[in-house]
Amino acid sequence: MSEEQGFPQAGADDGGATAGAEPSPSSAPHLDPTPLTDLEVALDAASKGEADSSEPVLLFLNSLVCLLVPEPVPGQTEYVEPLVLTNSEGKPLVAAFTDAARIRPDFLEHAPTVVTTQGALLLQNLGAELGVVLNPGSAFGFELAAEQIAAILKDFRPATEEEIDAARDSAPGTGGE
Repeated sequence: MSEEQGFPQAGADDGGATAGAEPSPSSAPHLDPTPLTDLEVALDAASKGEADSSEPVLLFLNSLVCLLVPEPVPGQTEYVEPLVLTNSEGKPLVAAFTDAARIRPDFLEHAPTVVTTQGALLLQNLGAELGVVLNPGSAFGFELAAEQIAAILKDFRPATEEEIDAARDSAPGTGGE
């Protein structure tokens, strides 16, 4: 996952809205201002100061995200070359999406196959030089530089099945007290 490709920059204007204006109802689905996933709800709340900024990171680690790959690799699901964009500083970023509806149509022209993976697995497999951009050019996203990913991987880890089960059992209303 180290090859950089010359695709539109993560912050490129896609013509769906003007600065300071809400997208019109006829705008592309990737600009829909309604959160589609729990991760997007957390991103929205954090951006409004209604939630801790670490909550979206934790949800990202444990969420399934969509990646775009140029072509299917028959029989190989463990290794894919996802779409890599560059940010305004020229740094390579793997494009990830919270939902297939957030994918810009022009990205599909370059990498038409959508695969899903857990956010934590994506970060663990990036290497030291790639960052991530979530929902580039769309609503409810963020950008993580390679250095930020290294810090996240140092500080966080995916929950084990046992930890998830224990949390479910101890949550109010689930029967475990």
